[in-house]
Amino acid sequence: MRILHIGKYYYPFHGGIESVVKNTCEGLAEDGHDIEVLCSNTSFKNSDEMINGVKVSRSAEILKLFGQSLVPFLFFQLRKKIKNYDVVHVHGPNPLIELFCLFLPKKIPVVVTYHSDVVKQKFLLNFYKPILKLFLNRCNEIYVATENHIKYSFILPEYRYKCRIIPFGIPVQHLEESSVVLKKAAEFRSQYGQYVLSVGRLVGYKGLTHLIEAATQFDQSVLIVGGGPDHKKLKSKIKNLGLENQVHLIGRVDDDVDFAAYFHGCDVFALPSVTNNENFGIVQLEAMACRKPVVTTNLKSGVPLVGEKGKTTLVVEPANSDALSKAIQMLLNNEELRISFSKNSYNFVSSDNYFYNRFNENYTQACMVDGHVKAYQELFNIEDVQKKTNLKKVS
Repeated sequence: MRILHIGKYYYPFHGGIESVVKNTCEGLAEDGHDIEVLCSNTSFKNSDEMINGVKVSRSAEILKLFGQSLVPFLFFQLRKKIKNYDVVHVHGPNPLIELFCLFLPKKIPVVVTYHSDVVKQKFLLNFYKPILKLFLNRCNEIYVATENHIKYSFILPEYRYKCRIIPFGIPVQHLEESSVVLKKAAEFRSQYGQYVLSVGRLVGYKGLTHLIEAATQFDQSVLIVGGGPDHKKLKSKIKNLGLENQVHLIGRVDDDVDFAAYFHGCDVFALPSVTNNENFGIVQLEAMACRKPVVTTNLKSGVPLVGEKGKTTLVVEPANSDALSKAIQMLLNNEELRISFSKNSYNFVSSDNYFYNRFNENYTQACMVDGHVKAYQELFNIEDVQKKTNLKKVS
């Protein structure tokens, strides 16, 4: 199949949506499909390149306004490219692209992965909502990662009949337990002792101030991997609470060995996000792939549905430092519970052949690719076409 994906940006630009688009497109390309990504550049120039089997066309960005990349030339690129593809797959929210899609020929199938509602610029909803409704009316199908994406959306419940759940998935090669990774993980354990890990941008909605406050109630280390605008604020919080020797801001980690080692060395992974800006939490998948128990928050988003409550994950109310601390301590102080959660998370079969494997059953890159391929095939009735073709050949 020939699929044109449209996103805001693409790798090496880092972001939650960009990560999903990359994993989806690379998986589809590896599966033998013809994949191109059309997106905004981060500068005022057009560019084309091939990245891991995916053609990436970046359109010149004039400026960014209210978080929206203004790429007027992308519309003409889109009109030119669509004749070469079977379907246009949009990743939203992306208001300008959604507006452009309203002017595509009706014979061109359009689908959208609805990553989240618009959360930051709610004051723009009065202007955006009419466009969004027209766009969703135009779409053949709407893909979401969890049931909560529909349930808590301000608009998707009325389009439930168009929605299909395709969970996000990730490759795991960068997280494998090589001897080099395990050696590095042992070094981190030697340096920090037993530790809790959190990974993500240092921004308010991640709830990291509550994780720092939670650390006042236990003795183990807390390592926070990531960079962002709240670094000074968090560093000040750590100092004011006298936790300089316990809570460590590691910064952004680009080295794959170190990144995997931080996961494999920890005892508990925490995602303490406090708002629906956190709509899924891909880092939870990375933790499960490393067989780590997760503590997360009961947001009205996909976050609490990623793991299995009581089997791979403990879920607490957001912005509640005490509850967060108690859940973390429950896991830190109970090795048997940690082992149980680890076994339930990834790649385990018991002696009686019973297994519960949350990650492998739902969140591999192959699972995500298969979900998309089946959706595309049903969209085009490809199987029916193939049957008719085979009948003609037989006759």
